[in-house]
Amino acid sequence: MAEEITRPRLEIVRAARRAAISAGDFQDPGPQANLFPVPKRGLLIFVYFPDVTEQEFRETLECAKPSFVLELRSAPRFDIGKLNRQLAFQAFQTQGSRYLDLTSATMGKRDQEGVVSSLRGFLQSARVSLERPVMFLVNSSESDEDFTKRILDTVSSYKAGFSEVYEVPRYVGSTWPSSR
Repeated sequence: MAEEITRPRLEIVRAARRAAISAGDFQDPGPQANLFPVPKRGLLIFVYFPDVTEQEFRETLECAKPSFVLELRSAPRFDIGKLNRQLAFQAFQTQGSRYLDLTSATMGKRDQEGVVSSLRGFLQSARVSLERPVMFLVNSSESDEDFTKRILDTVSSYKAGFSEVYEVPRYVGSTWPSSR
């Protein structure tokens, strides 16, 4: 009896599409959330430069109103679209967000261990609240999944309660067109 040959099954791989930023992404759902929006407790936001657009960056900052904006890039720059360093710092001040550069000790070098160590030191000494999100500015070419995991593990070891991660830009799976 001849063995049946099984052929690989072909599947359609759906491309991810870039999702718009929405104020609801950063608010806890509740019975009166539309009237009295409450920021999501325990939200960590990773913003990837240079992939993020000016609009995405501004909308994330305005909608999330993070308590802290933590700089993890070895060369912090804000020149996306019409945004520059001065406008970015004005936006931080407007939202009541405290900007902290955790890479200044690395002197512009890629040093993930130094960044994690600086984050550890910050978490030991700061009073980071769970009431408002915390934003991390990351260079997409300097970071990978392992680096992000190390940041999450470090935050979790000092502050229990951070439970959700939001990445900007954000991608969602697209849907295949329905057949007619």
